[in-house]
Amino acid sequence: MRKYSFLFYLFVFFSLAACKLQLFARSVLRPNHKKIPSIETEWVHSEGPTYLLRNSHLEEYPLFKTFNKEFFYANILPTEEISYRYDPAKTVEGAELKRMINNLIKEIEQRMRRYTDFIILRKRDFNRRRKSGLLILKNKHYPFVVKIFMETPKTFIKHNSKGVIPIFFFYMAGGINRHLLGFTRIKNLQDMQTRLSQSPTWTELVTMPRKWFMLPEKTDWIKITGTNIGGKKKQEIKIPGTYCVISDFVDSERRTSVFNGEDRKICMELCNYLELAIDPHIDNFMIERNTKKIAIVDTEHFLSVVGMKKKKRFTSYFSWGLYLADSCFRAMFLRTKKKRKKVQTEKSETELCYQTSTYESPAQYT
Repeated sequence: MRKYSFLFYLFVFFSLAACKLQLFARSVLRPNHKKIPSIETEWVHSEGPTYLLRNSHLEEYPLFKTFNKEFFYANILPTEEISYRYDPAKTVEGAELKRMINNLIKEIEQRMRRYTDFIILRKRDFNRRRKSGLLILKNKHYPFVVKIFMETPKTFIKHNSKGVIPIFFFYMAGGINRHLLGFTRIKNLQDMQTRLSQSPTWTELVTMPRKWFMLPEKTDWIKITGTNIGGKKKQEIKIPGTYCVISDFVDSERRTSVFNGEDRKICMELCNYLELAIDPHIDNFMIERNTKKIAIVDTEHFLSVVGMKKKKRFTSYFSWGLYLADSCFRAMFLRTKKKRKKVQTEKSETELCYQTSTYESPAQYT
């Protein structure tokens, strides 16, 4: 266990050092480069100020390609009956879940600490005062979990105010944040299901919950306008300021453990088979109670999280951790002007690919 603790502290130390140097190394008298990437954010349908972020780490894929509107609507929560994961004879109408979630969001906007139909599972990434971040809750009446992603034009660009780990991801992955990563969860889930179906061994060993997107009532959309990003003078996209990912509740017998050598071995083998589409962190896996299968619940696209543009394999958690620490340090501190220009047009073999023409949205969204 000591080597993992040492690795973690090494990662934090060098990354914080890099962050400090990144913030203070540039002279205030040195003029900004005219071609430096920037984004402006504003509400789409309401009057308000425009917010600007200028940063050489901003890239096209995380900001303008992780959200696909057609795919989003094609995977929206159905209004008809949805069966339970562990008791298919029982159902709940999707419209009823949506009603509860809409009420939940009203309670969040009122800054309530406890909610009528949901209990909080995790709130460390959520700022209740600013009403931004990621909040994870479980329904009190039905076996479903909801993840609520909330941002405003102002909070979207505040990458230095969301905690230490999100800062690392921002610099490593071209300006990515949790809000954008949430859009990757269902596409990545579907891609992994396809990959697992090609292996009789992994098909019998791994399971994942169903997932759907949901837009709350009267959702405000954020317009993001990019300048000098991806080799393009201007580009823009509109994304929902608040949206939800609903999934089956998975009954866990136990979490996989770093102290268990067999757990470490099989989880790393699984991640390598899936080409690191999921975070290899040992706490992201669990053993499902009734099937004894490895359950993957957190399905955000890990390659998008850390900005890996080439496929890699790792033989151990130690080598994986060292790679992340080194990548973070280099991204935050050792990038040359030549490298900053190169990443804007550099091809990636790990991006999620949406085939827009194949997605069919429900009738009410067409």
